[in-house]
Amino acid sequence: MTPASLLHFLEALVWCALLFLSIAGYGALFLRLFAIRRPSVTLAATSGFGVVIFLGGCLNLLHAITAPVLISFTILGLLAAILLRITINETDTPSSTPFLQKPSAASKAVPILLLAAALVFVVRIAATVHTQSYQASDDYNFYLAAPAKMLQLHHYAADPFSERRIMSSIGGNYFLQTLVLAILPLADVQMADRALGLLLLALLSFSLAAEFRLTPPQRAVFALLVFTTPQLTFNLTFVLLPSAFFFALVYLAAHRKLLAANPTLQALLLGAITGVLATTKSTYLPHGVIFVGCFALFQTRRRGLSSGIKTLLLAALSCLIVMAPWMIASHATSGTLFYPSLGKGYQYSAYGLYPAPSGAGLSILLHKVVPFCAPLLFLLGLEWYLGDRDEQGEAILALSAAALCATLLVGIGTGGDSVRRYNYPCIIPAMLLLYIVFSRRRNTFPGSRRWPILQTVTILFIAYTAITTWRNKFTNEFDQIPLGLKAALQDTPIVPPSVTAEYAAVQRAIPTDAGTLATVTNSFLFDYRANAISIADYPGAASLPPGWPSQGDGDLLAQYLLAHNLRYLVCSYADFIPLDHEAIKVLHDPSRTQWIHSEQAILLRSHQQYAELAHTRRHLYDDGQIYVLDLATSTQSPENTPNNP
Repeated sequence: MTPASLLHFLEALVWCALLFLSIAGYGALFLRLFAIRRPSVTLAATSGFGVVIFLGGCLNLLHAITAPVLISFTILGLLAAILLRITINETDTPSSTPFLQKPSAASKAVPILLLAAALVFVVRIAATVHTQSYQASDDYNFYLAAPAKMLQLHHYAADPFSERRIMSSIGGNYFLQTLVLAILPLADVQMADRALGLLLLALLSFSLAAEFRLTPPQRAVFALLVFTTPQLTFNLTFVLLPSAFFFALVYLAAHRKLLAANPTLQALLLGAITGVLATTKSTYLPHGVIFVGCFALFQTRRRGLSSGIKTLLLAALSCLIVMAPWMIASHATSGTLFYPSLGKGYQYSAYGLYPAPSGAGLSILLHKVVPFCAPLLFLLGLEWYLGDRDEQGEAILALSAAALCATLLVGIGTGGDSVRRYNYPCIIPAMLLLYIVFSRRRNTFPGSRRWPILQTVTILFIAYTAITTWRNKFTNEFDQIPLGLKAALQDTPIVPPSVTAEYAAVQRAIPTDAGTLATVTNSFLFDYRANAISIADYPGAASLPPGWPSQGDGDLLAQYLLAHNLRYLVCSYADFIPLDHEAIKVLHDPSRTQWIHSEQAILLRSHQQYAELAHTRRHLYDDGQIYVLDLATSTQSPENTPNNP
């Protein structure tokens, strides 16, 4: 650790705190339109994310995502937060009932519990500044490059040969990352999800407890449970912030003042958060839609059909407004307004090249999806029969129903692939809120022994889930905190300087007279302002019409790429050898999903085509690890081509 690295560590935390306050400022500005003055920071921040994602989409359409614009954007939000005087407490929500005001022996433990929760929170947020390592097959070749490229080219540029560009999200998450990168280096990019997510999660944990009128000990326990139960952070896909958004849906639906005085604003905010969720990752849309649908059904039962329809229409309108700028851009760059609901765009299955991800057999679906749906069905049943059925209780019930139904739908849509990762941001909040369900019943019936027992069982179950998640070998969550702290305090770079120098040499060898297709391990190291470079993270899995010629040879691929003004091919071919061996094993593994089988078949075939081109096209650069090919120039003796290390 050096003074410079420590200074950067503090700078990163302060910048993200200012970003969060700025987002809350935009939310307060929006709430002022509905005559809400001095809103709580929780309500303002929750509202602000919808405003910021919408405005980010507009900046994206205008190609105006630059560092000066983003800094000015942040300053304006900070000024709004100061001038509109957002507050800490929910001043309009009664914090207690006469029963809860009675002192209890458990109150003595509140300071200890709050101190433990604060300690866990501080350690976790400090570990968000850096990460020790990134996910090899996702982050290095696209997820790190996407926000860097957005900031360099001032918009979420077209990458029609990138599978993740089309399938993962329409870009709201990358805009939040560019807000982080306006000041901080790329190594801190994960703070957009993890730091902002933890900040929102902290506020929501206490605001939810206040809305549900828990006792001080119960509030402290709930906060501790929320902070100590991690999400699986497999790669740079947004997980923590979406998890906070699912808590936010319940918070908005259970908000007593909104329910009583401003249901129109409530419906608009529910739709806006659903839209924000969808822009961060496409697989989160069903969860938000189903939640709003359940909430509207409960409104219909309580307040009549017109109220339910109004809620549904206003939420749908708000969701569409937030998503619209990003959807318009997606249609122009990826061939679909929103994958896969509104079209497959340039994804491989649109051309019938390989089976779609959902093409798994029944046995795979049962094996992969049911283990997650069965516990969620049990959770929903518990809350249905044992929970309070008032409007606040139904907000929790709506999230459990959304977690169950959306997990089933997403599991089928992805052919049973990565069910846990695509649904955890909703599953974990639904599970944690069971503690609130039984706490409320305990407060309503203080003399009953049933509710303390169920409350204790819930705590033990959540603790078991937290421990198993921390120890998960797939993501090594427990190891990430000490490693992240060490990397942050030492200011560890993403890759060694030698790799950065290698990619700089590669880029110098690429002419600027035509476009370039890059299938490389570290696509984030390119300067996309210097060359027109298209990323092919899974070459062949996404492509412009009429589709990647997987059935043809290398020459046919060269003709296809040249027809789309892609004359140069950059490939880190040395890294393909282990990938190809693994692909062959996966293709013979019947337990893997259709999505994985199709991806591996596509990958293997494209690598074969690349190998053919490497023997028939001129090498502009080749250092034994990466080559640059001129697809328009053939050579009869590739072994005599110059080596340019």
